[in-house]
Amino acid sequence: MTKPTLAELQHEFDKRLKLYNGTNEVSDLWLPYLAAIQDVLPEDNNGENTLANNQILYPICLKCLEKFENNSEQIKNKDFAEICLLIPEMSVDKGLWYGLFYKKQVGVKYAHLWIDWAEYTEENELNWAGAWGIYEEAKKFVIDHDECAEIDKAYRAFADRFQEWDKNEYEKEQSKVKPKNRATVTKRKTQTRSSFEIMMASEPKTKRSPIRAQASLESDDDPDCQLLPECREAVRLEYSRMLDMSNTSLMGGERVSCIPSNIRRGSVVPPLMNIFTIDQVLRRQSQVPINDTLDENFLDVSCIVVDERDPFDDHIRRQILDKRGINYAIMENYSVEKTNLPTVLSKNKIGTKIEKVKLGGINYEFGKKLGEGAYGYVITARLESDPKVTYACKIQHPPTVWEFYILTELSRRTIRKAGQFDLNQRIPTVYRLIEYNDYSVMLMQRAPQTLLDFANYHISRDRYVPLCYQLYYSIEMLRIFDYMHRLRIIHCDVKPDNFMVLHCPTTFSTKKASCAPIPSLMLIDFNRSIDLKLFDNGTAFVTCVPKKELACVEMLNNRPWIFQHDLFGMVYSIHVLVFLSYMTVCEDEQRQDGSMTTKAKFSKRIHDIWKEFFYEFLNIPDCQHLPDLNAWADRLELLLFEEAKRIKSKDTDYASMFRMKLDTHLNQFQPPPPPTPAPTS
Repeated sequence: MTKPTLAELQHEFDKRLKLYNGTNEVSDLWLPYLAAIQDVLPEDNNGENTLANNQILYPICLKCLEKFENNSEQIKNKDFAEICLLIPEMSVDKGLWYGLFYKKQVGVKYAHLWIDWAEYTEENELNWAGAWGIYEEAKKFVIDHDECAEIDKAYRAFADRFQEWDKNEYEKEQSKVKPKNRATVTKRKTQTRSSFEIMMASEPKTKRSPIRAQASLESDDDPDCQLLPECREAVRLEYSRMLDMSNTSLMGGERVSCIPSNIRRGSVVPPLMNIFTIDQVLRRQSQVPINDTLDENFLDVSCIVVDERDPFDDHIRRQILDKRGINYAIMENYSVEKTNLPTVLSKNKIGTKIEKVKLGGINYEFGKKLGEGAYGYVITARLESDPKVTYACKIQHPPTVWEFYILTELSRRTIRKAGQFDLNQRIPTVYRLIEYNDYSVMLMQRAPQTLLDFANYHISRDRYVPLCYQLYYSIEMLRIFDYMHRLRIIHCDVKPDNFMVLHCPTTFSTKKASCAPIPSLMLIDFNRSIDLKLFDNGTAFVTCVPKKELACVEMLNNRPWIFQHDLFGMVYSIHVLVFLSYMTVCEDEQRQDGSMTTKAKFSKRIHDIWKEFFYEFLNIPDCQHLPDLNAWADRLELLLFEEAKRIKSKDTDYASMFRMKLDTHLNQFQPPPPPTPAPTS
């Protein structure tokens, strides 16, 4: 008997869901549905789910969680807990998910949650004290005899491992101490106890019995709160759509330590999780696990192979997705409406007055038009229930999901580490995509000012852009493309009006900061992007863009290109900052070797480094010999540090009005994620 396909399972599940009248939907429908899907999906050699499987299972588990997270009966259901606990296994942020389940009390009566959480804390974070605190906290909630026995077994195994680790650490400490005499050593030996001994001193000698307590998760008066891991702080800092925490609020005052005060011995214990990453993690909702390395092997081939197909053709894109087995329809926040777009949102009618329209079950108010292109337009949108929540709404014809797919993939592939460059903060957040018969509507993060606006601001005041700002924004561009290209994404429409300004400093540092730099630019409009993961390594293209002024040198000379198109657009944008004019490329008459340069004249006010910069980026030998973006960013950064020592206040004071306007807009237009419509029965 042949196995059913995923589409058949989905159809059968939807049919049963519409007809279901029972009282336990999770156990009767959702759990069998997930089990059936897992039976159909292929496993790897170790009998585990593959990355592609997780892309299918993760959204289903998340939808189940979102549907029943506030259902008091299902929260107590063990089957619901089992489904929820599949999510951390497929996510890069396991510790955060466990903390959120603890906050919502999902699965807190069962051993599975506590054991998985403690083992993750021990193995991945090397946080023995945090794992011990989790086991101690489990006593408050677990009351079933079998569940208690399971936790007790895991706890004892943990105690043995911890005792062995602590013994080794204690011996290392003692070996570093040089005793003055034998008596001193004997006295210290009799009085000193290890962390394990102090921990286990609080353990009763008789068999443990769980304490059933009505613990308040919000109160810091409970002394046991001092034993909880730092997930408490993670929860209170996160504005999560799933938990209806769109407005951040502090649950406590001081940072809660995950180390019990009675076992601190001066050694640093790693925290349970990285608080710096939390906002980006759930706001963008990671869908599948990601490796802790960037992909740098795309050009590691013996020769480049040219693909003569048009990578910008939407029909070809869908063919490639289908061939690779990628179903964008199951991506989170994607929905289809089997109707046409409401006529009041047509290009000719919008912008004259505020229109109230219901899209995807939510009422919005649409205002002025922000921009318009060949395939669509962008208008302001806000929630009718809360006009302060504002978005950029991108409406395109014919309907396309490509930009939504690219931004979702970028977010999924991005590695999040504290103190390091975070691409997620430099690409727009996409909240929803609704595909109609004739148009597609995408609600996304809005930023008001572009890099072109910044240049025009200086032109309007008859000023050149100071060198510090030229360097500052150029470094940000280099970092963005260095990171994004290693994620195998090419933007293919880089220009100054596709860079939104997020930060305009009035002071510059004179030395390298220990923390990650503040995001200063956001790259937008990924509708023409290419996902190189859909192609074989070493694949190049020869298609030329319609606008010749934005075509890279390789396109104009009918040579293969890969990343050169983005690098040309980056140089084109930097040219606007340096010369306050668009770039026109021509042959370098001085060199007379066929090399290319810009028609703009390098006057005395132009720093010498830009002449070398433009020459290298406009004369790339081939696809496998590209400029080192990271090296160039470091070089410009050193120059910025030196220039910052010489900069005068008059060079930055006149930009303060632009910064004030920018800050006002950013504070006004940074929305929380939009609400999800209630499921229809």
